[in-house]
Amino acid sequence: MRLAIRRLVALIRTIVRSPVRLLVTALVIAVLVHRLLSNHQAQKKWRLAPIAFIERQCPRPTYATLGQDANPKPKICLTTLTDEKAKAWKTRLMGWRNFDGVLQLTWENKARYVARHGYFLFDGSDLLDKSRPPSWSKILAVKRLLIEEECTWVLWLDADAVIMNSDKKIEDFLPADPTKHLLLSADDGGGYNAGVWLVHNSDWSLQFLEEWWNMKSFVKPTGLAKSGDNDALKYKLKHMEAFDEHILAPPRCTFNSFVKCLEPREHDRISLHVKEADWYMNDAFYHKGDFVAHVAGVDSKVQIIRNLLEEAV
Repeated sequence: MRLAIRRLVALIRTIVRSPVRLLVTALVIAVLVHRLLSNHQAQKKWRLAPIAFIERQCPRPTYATLGQDANPKPKICLTTLTDEKAKAWKTRLMGWRNFDGVLQLTWENKARYVARHGYFLFDGSDLLDKSRPPSWSKILAVKRLLIEEECTWVLWLDADAVIMNSDKKIEDFLPADPTKHLLLSADDGGGYNAGVWLVHNSDWSLQFLEEWWNMKSFVKPTGLAKSGDNDALKYKLKHMEAFDEHILAPPRCTFNSFVKCLEPREHDRISLHVKEADWYMNDAFYHKGDFVAHVAGVDSKVQIIRNLLEEAV
Protein backbone atom coordinates (compact mmCIF):
# COMPACT_ATOMS: atom_id res chain seq x y z
CA MET A 1 0.00 0.00 0.00
CA ARG A 2 2.78 2.41 0.93
CA LEU A 3 4.61 1.53 -2.29
CA ALA A 4 1.48 2.32 -4.34
CA ILE A 5 1.05 5.67 -2.58
CA ARG A 6 4.70 6.58 -3.18
CA ARG A 7 4.35 5.74 -6.87
CA LEU A 8 1.19 7.86 -7.13
CA VAL A 9 2.90 10.80 -5.40
CA ALA A 10 5.88 10.45 -7.74
CA LEU A 11 3.56 10.44 -10.78
CA ILE A 12 1.75 13.55 -9.58
CA ARG A 13 5.07 15.35 -9.02
CA THR A 14 6.19 14.42 -12.53
CA ILE A 15 2.95 15.74 -14.03
CA VAL A 16 3.08 18.98 -12.03
CA ARG A 17 6.67 19.65 -13.08
CA SER A 18 5.70 19.38 -16.75
CA PRO A 19 3.19 22.05 -17.90
CA VAL A 20 2.43 20.06 -21.05
CA ARG A 21 1.66 16.88 -19.11
CA LEU A 22 -0.42 18.88 -16.66
CA LEU A 23 -2.44 20.41 -19.48
CA VAL A 24 -2.97 17.06 -21.22
CA THR A 25 -4.03 15.43 -17.97
CA ALA A 26 -6.49 18.24 -17.23
CA LEU A 27 -7.99 17.93 -20.73
CA VAL A 28 -8.34 14.15 -20.44
CA ILE A 29 -10.08 14.51 -17.07
CA ALA A 30 -12.38 17.22 -18.44
CA VAL A 31 -13.39 15.06 -21.42
CA LEU A 32 -14.03 12.03 -19.19
CA VAL A 33 -16.20 14.07 -16.81
CA HIS A 34 -18.08 15.58 -19.77
CA ARG A 35 -18.76 12.16 -21.28
CA LEU A 36 -19.95 10.77 -17.94
CA LEU A 37 -22.37 13.66 -17.48
CA SER A 38 -23.65 13.55 -21.08
CA ASN A 39 -24.16 9.77 -20.90
CA HIS A 40 -26.12 10.27 -17.69
CA GLN A 41 -28.34 12.84 -19.41
CA ALA A 42 -28.80 10.57 -22.44
CA GLN A 43 -30.03 7.73 -20.25
CA LYS A 44 -32.43 9.88 -18.28
CA LYS A 45 -35.98 8.54 -18.31
CA TRP A 46 -38.94 10.71 -19.32
CA ARG A 47 -42.68 10.24 -19.57
CA LEU A 48 -45.28 12.16 -21.53
CA ALA A 49 -47.25 14.55 -19.36
CA PRO A 50 -50.93 13.62 -18.94
CA ILE A 51 -51.98 16.48 -21.26
CA ALA A 52 -50.68 14.44 -24.23
CA PHE A 53 -53.81 12.31 -23.82
CA ILE A 54 -56.24 15.16 -23.11
CA GLU A 55 -57.93 17.03 -25.95
CA ARG A 56 -57.78 20.81 -26.15
CA GLN A 57 -59.13 22.98 -28.95
CA CYS A 58 -56.33 25.01 -30.51
CA PRO A 59 -57.47 28.59 -31.26
CA ARG A 60 -57.81 29.34 -34.95
CA PRO A 61 -55.46 31.94 -36.50
CA THR A 62 -56.85 35.46 -36.31
CA TYR A 63 -55.82 36.21 -39.92
CA ALA A 64 -57.55 35.13 -43.16
CA THR A 65 -56.20 31.81 -44.44
CA LEU A 66 -55.86 30.20 -47.87
CA GLY A 67 -58.02 27.22 -46.96
CA GLN A 68 -58.48 24.07 -49.00
CA ASP A 69 -60.00 25.82 -52.02
CA ALA A 70 -56.95 27.97 -52.79
CA ASN A 71 -56.60 28.70 -56.50
CA PRO A 72 -54.02 28.19 -57.80
CA LYS A 73 -53.14 25.39 -55.38
CA PRO A 74 -49.82 26.19 -53.67
CA LYS A 75 -46.89 23.79 -53.89
CA ILE A 76 -46.22 22.96 -50.25
CA CYS A 77 -42.91 21.38 -49.30
CA LEU A 78 -41.60 19.97 -46.03
CA THR A 79 -37.96 19.48 -45.10
CA THR A 80 -35.81 18.25 -42.25
CA LEU A 81 -32.29 16.86 -41.79
CA THR A 82 -29.86 15.03 -39.53
CA ASP A 83 -26.07 14.96 -39.14
CA GLU A 84 -26.06 11.32 -38.04
CA LYS A 85 -24.17 10.04 -41.11
CA ALA A 86 -21.74 12.95 -41.35
CA LYS A 87 -21.25 13.91 -37.72
CA ALA A 88 -17.96 15.67 -37.00
CA TRP A 89 -15.56 13.92 -34.61
CA LYS A 90 -15.76 16.91 -32.25
CA THR A 91 -19.51 16.45 -32.02
CA ARG A 92 -19.18 12.74 -31.30
CA LEU A 93 -16.56 13.43 -28.63
CA MET A 94 -17.94 16.57 -27.00
CA GLY A 95 -21.60 16.60 -28.01
CA TRP A 96 -23.88 17.02 -25.00
CA ARG A 97 -26.92 15.69 -26.80
CA ASN A 98 -27.19 12.59 -28.94
CA PHE A 99 -30.04 12.60 -31.45
CA ASP A 100 -28.88 9.57 -33.44
CA GLY A 101 -31.84 7.58 -34.76
CA VAL A 102 -34.35 10.40 -34.32
CA LEU A 103 -34.94 11.18 -38.01
CA GLN A 104 -35.04 7.46 -38.80
CA LEU A 105 -37.92 7.21 -36.34
CA THR A 106 -39.86 10.23 -37.60
CA TRP A 107 -39.21 10.10 -41.36
CA GLU A 108 -41.98 7.62 -42.17
CA ASN A 109 -44.39 9.70 -40.11
CA LYS A 110 -43.61 12.76 -42.25
CA ALA A 111 -43.63 10.74 -45.50
CA ARG A 112 -47.12 9.35 -44.85
CA TYR A 113 -48.42 12.83 -44.16
CA VAL A 114 -47.12 14.40 -47.39
CA ALA A 115 -48.35 11.42 -49.41
CA ARG A 116 -51.84 11.87 -48.00
CA HIS A 117 -52.08 15.56 -48.89
CA GLY A 118 -49.98 15.79 -52.04
CA TYR A 119 -47.10 17.73 -50.51
CA PHE A 120 -43.36 17.31 -51.19
CA LEU A 121 -40.84 16.01 -48.63
CA PHE A 122 -37.09 16.61 -48.84
CA ASP A 123 -34.26 15.26 -46.69
CA GLY A 124 -31.66 18.04 -46.46
CA SER A 125 -29.00 15.95 -44.73
CA ASP A 126 -26.70 16.02 -47.77
CA LEU A 127 -26.57 19.82 -47.62
CA LEU A 128 -24.88 19.96 -44.22
CA ASP A 129 -22.28 22.69 -43.84
CA LYS A 130 -19.70 20.98 -41.62
CA SER A 131 -18.12 24.28 -40.61
CA ARG A 132 -21.14 24.99 -38.41
CA PRO A 133 -23.38 23.05 -36.03
CA PRO A 134 -25.91 21.08 -38.13
CA SER A 135 -28.93 23.11 -37.05
CA TRP A 136 -27.75 26.04 -39.20
CA SER A 137 -28.09 23.95 -42.37
CA LYS A 138 -31.88 24.13 -42.12
CA ILE A 139 -31.48 27.48 -43.89
CA LEU A 140 -29.70 25.79 -46.81
CA ALA A 141 -32.35 23.08 -47.08
CA VAL A 142 -35.19 25.61 -47.13
CA LYS A 143 -33.44 27.82 -49.71
CA ARG A 144 -32.94 24.84 -51.98
CA LEU A 145 -36.66 24.08 -51.97
CA LEU A 146 -37.58 27.68 -52.65
CA ILE A 147 -35.11 28.12 -55.51
CA GLU A 148 -34.71 24.70 -57.15
CA GLU A 149 -38.08 23.09 -56.42
CA GLU A 150 -39.99 26.38 -56.68
CA CYS A 151 -42.11 25.53 -53.66
CA THR A 152 -44.75 28.13 -52.80
CA TRP A 153 -44.40 27.50 -49.07
CA VAL A 154 -41.80 25.48 -47.17
CA LEU A 155 -42.39 23.99 -43.74
CA TRP A 156 -39.20 23.33 -41.78
CA LEU A 157 -39.52 20.58 -39.15
CA ASP A 158 -36.77 19.59 -36.76
CA ALA A 159 -36.13 15.86 -36.85
CA ASP A 160 -37.71 15.57 -33.38
CA ALA A 161 -41.04 17.03 -34.54
CA VAL A 162 -43.80 14.42 -34.98
CA ILE A 163 -46.95 14.98 -37.03
CA MET A 164 -49.67 13.87 -34.65
CA ASN A 165 -52.87 14.79 -36.48
CA SER A 166 -52.67 14.06 -40.20
CA ASP A 167 -56.20 15.40 -40.71
CA LYS A 168 -54.75 18.90 -40.37
CA LYS A 169 -53.91 20.60 -43.67
CA ILE A 170 -51.22 23.24 -43.95
CA GLU A 171 -53.40 25.39 -46.22
CA ASP A 172 -55.73 25.91 -43.27
CA PHE A 173 -53.22 28.15 -41.50
CA LEU A 174 -51.34 29.67 -44.44
CA PRO A 175 -52.15 33.39 -44.77
CA ALA A 176 -54.25 34.58 -47.67
CA ASP A 177 -52.40 37.92 -47.59
CA PRO A 178 -49.56 37.67 -50.18
CA THR A 179 -47.44 40.17 -48.22
CA LYS A 180 -47.02 37.75 -45.30
CA HIS A 181 -43.92 35.64 -45.84
CA LEU A 182 -42.95 34.03 -42.56
CA LEU A 183 -44.92 32.05 -39.94
CA LEU A 184 -43.32 31.59 -36.53
CA SER A 185 -44.28 30.40 -33.08
CA ALA A 186 -43.25 31.72 -29.70
CA ASP A 187 -40.38 30.14 -27.79
CA ASP A 188 -40.09 29.47 -24.07
CA GLY A 189 -38.42 32.41 -22.36
CA GLY A 190 -39.34 34.89 -25.09
CA GLY A 191 -38.59 35.30 -28.77
CA TYR A 192 -39.45 32.75 -31.44
CA ASN A 193 -38.58 29.11 -32.01
CA ALA A 194 -36.50 27.95 -34.99
CA GLY A 195 -37.55 24.30 -34.69
CA VAL A 196 -40.75 24.48 -36.78
CA TRP A 197 -41.62 27.40 -39.09
CA LEU A 198 -42.93 28.21 -42.55
CA VAL A 199 -41.66 30.56 -45.22
CA HIS A 200 -43.23 31.84 -48.44
CA ASN A 201 -41.35 31.89 -51.74
CA SER A 202 -40.55 35.56 -52.28
CA ASP A 203 -37.64 37.94 -52.70
CA TRP A 204 -38.21 39.10 -49.12
CA SER A 205 -37.92 35.53 -47.81
CA LEU A 206 -34.74 34.74 -49.73
CA GLN A 207 -33.12 37.93 -48.46
CA PHE A 208 -34.26 37.13 -44.90
CA LEU A 209 -32.73 33.64 -45.08
CA GLU A 210 -29.49 34.98 -46.54
CA GLU A 211 -29.16 37.58 -43.78
CA TRP A 212 -29.92 34.97 -41.12
CA TRP A 213 -27.24 32.67 -42.55
CA ASN A 214 -24.70 35.49 -42.57
CA MET A 215 -25.05 36.19 -38.82
CA LYS A 216 -21.77 34.36 -38.26
CA SER A 217 -21.05 35.92 -34.87
CA PHE A 218 -23.87 33.77 -33.44
CA VAL A 219 -22.41 30.47 -34.67
CA LYS A 220 -21.47 28.33 -31.66
CA PRO A 221 -18.56 25.87 -31.57
CA THR A 222 -19.53 22.41 -32.74
CA GLY A 223 -20.58 20.07 -29.96
CA LEU A 224 -22.24 22.54 -27.61
CA ALA A 225 -25.87 22.14 -26.55
CA LYS A 226 -26.83 25.26 -28.51
CA SER A 227 -26.01 25.94 -32.14
CA GLY A 228 -26.65 29.67 -32.20
CA ASP A 229 -29.17 29.72 -35.05
CA ASN A 230 -32.12 30.27 -32.72
CA ASP A 231 -30.29 33.07 -30.90
CA ALA A 232 -29.52 34.69 -34.24
CA LEU A 233 -33.16 34.45 -35.29
CA LYS A 234 -34.37 35.98 -32.02
CA TYR A 235 -31.90 38.86 -32.33
CA LYS A 236 -32.82 39.54 -35.95
CA LEU A 237 -36.55 39.55 -35.25
CA LYS A 238 -36.17 41.71 -32.15
CA HIS A 239 -34.42 44.41 -34.16
CA MET A 240 -36.62 44.16 -37.25
CA GLU A 241 -38.61 47.33 -37.92
CA ALA A 242 -41.09 45.82 -40.41
CA PHE A 243 -41.94 42.71 -38.38
CA ASP A 244 -45.72 43.10 -38.58
CA GLU A 245 -45.64 43.78 -42.32
CA HIS A 246 -44.34 40.35 -43.28
CA ILE A 247 -44.46 37.99 -40.28
CA LEU A 248 -47.27 36.24 -38.45
CA ALA A 249 -47.16 34.32 -35.18
CA PRO A 250 -50.30 32.22 -34.65
CA PRO A 251 -50.80 30.25 -31.41
CA ARG A 252 -47.96 27.75 -30.94
CA CYS A 253 -50.37 24.82 -31.05
CA THR A 254 -51.10 25.72 -34.69
CA PHE A 255 -47.98 23.91 -35.90
CA ASN A 256 -45.35 23.72 -33.13
CA SER A 257 -46.76 22.37 -29.86
CA PHE A 258 -43.98 21.68 -27.37
CA VAL A 259 -44.13 18.27 -25.71
CA LYS A 260 -44.20 18.41 -21.92
CA CYS A 261 -41.99 15.67 -20.50
CA LEU A 262 -41.83 14.68 -16.86
CA GLU A 263 -39.55 12.49 -14.80
CA PRO A 264 -41.37 9.35 -13.55
CA ARG A 265 -41.72 10.53 -9.94
CA GLU A 266 -42.93 13.96 -11.01
CA HIS A 267 -45.37 12.35 -13.45
CA ASP A 268 -46.95 10.20 -10.75
CA ARG A 269 -47.26 13.17 -8.40
CA ILE A 270 -48.70 15.62 -10.93
CA SER A 271 -51.13 13.12 -12.46
CA LEU A 272 -53.32 13.53 -9.39
CA HIS A 273 -53.48 17.32 -9.81
CA VAL A 274 -52.96 17.83 -13.54
CA LYS A 275 -55.55 20.61 -13.80
CA GLU A 276 -53.45 22.73 -11.45
CA ALA A 277 -50.38 22.62 -13.71
CA ASP A 278 -49.62 25.81 -15.64
CA TRP A 279 -49.28 23.82 -18.87
CA TYR A 280 -52.76 22.28 -18.60
CA MET A 281 -54.91 23.57 -21.49
CA ASN A 282 -52.01 25.86 -22.40
CA ASP A 283 -51.87 26.63 -26.15
CA ALA A 284 -48.08 26.32 -26.13
CA PHE A 285 -47.93 22.66 -25.05
CA TYR A 286 -48.98 19.55 -26.91
CA HIS A 287 -52.46 18.21 -26.21
CA LYS A 288 -54.17 15.38 -28.02
CA GLY A 289 -55.40 16.53 -31.43
CA ASP A 290 -52.72 19.14 -32.09
CA PHE A 291 -51.02 19.09 -35.50
CA VAL A 292 -47.35 18.71 -34.49
CA ALA A 293 -45.66 17.56 -31.27
CA HIS A 294 -42.14 19.00 -30.96
CA VAL A 295 -39.85 17.22 -28.48
CA ALA A 296 -37.76 20.29 -27.70
CA GLY A 297 -35.36 20.73 -24.79
CA VAL A 298 -34.96 17.04 -23.95
CA ASP A 299 -31.61 15.24 -24.33
CA SER A 300 -32.95 11.67 -24.49
CA LYS A 301 -35.70 11.84 -27.09
CA VAL A 302 -36.02 8.36 -28.60
CA GLN A 303 -38.45 6.79 -26.13
CA ILE A 304 -40.66 9.88 -25.99
CA ILE A 305 -40.81 9.96 -29.81
CA ARG A 306 -41.74 6.27 -29.91
CA ASN A 307 -44.56 6.96 -27.46
CA LEU A 308 -45.81 9.83 -29.60
CA LEU A 309 -45.69 7.79 -32.79
CA GLU A 310 -47.96 5.21 -31.15
CA GLU A 311 -50.54 7.96 -30.60
CA ALA A 312 -50.19 9.70 -34.00
CA VAL A 313 -53.18 9.48 -36.35
